[in-house]
Amino acid sequence: MERAERIACRKAVKLHVFMPSNRRIWTVVGNRHEYWIRPPDYCTCKDYYFRARAVAIEERGEGKASCYHLKAVEIAEVREMVDEVHFNDDEYDGFIRALIDMMYKQVTKDNDC
Repeated sequence: MERAERIACRKAVKLHVFMPSNRRIWTVVGNRHEYWIRPPDYCTCKDYYFRARAVAIEERGEGKASCYHLKAVEIAEVREMVDEVHFNDDEYDGFIRALIDMMYKQVTKDNDC
């Protein structure tokens, strides 16, 4: 919980709002990477992936996987510490492309020998 609180306190939980459609994308800026979040049940970090896999295998999907990034979102919302950033809908496609590109680079960099 301590890591999640630090993330929330440093305003690293971002809510990207695209107007006028009101489309919303959550991200959390971690120490090494930025993660795409879908509260309350999905994060692109490795910790979430391995916990989700473990829950699916051990409990046949009946449990709830989580990570400290998702917990940081919960804390930031309760404490009203979410950094809300507004964009125009025209910027949505470019934002998504940049986010996917960033995630791809994170994965390929982490897998370098």
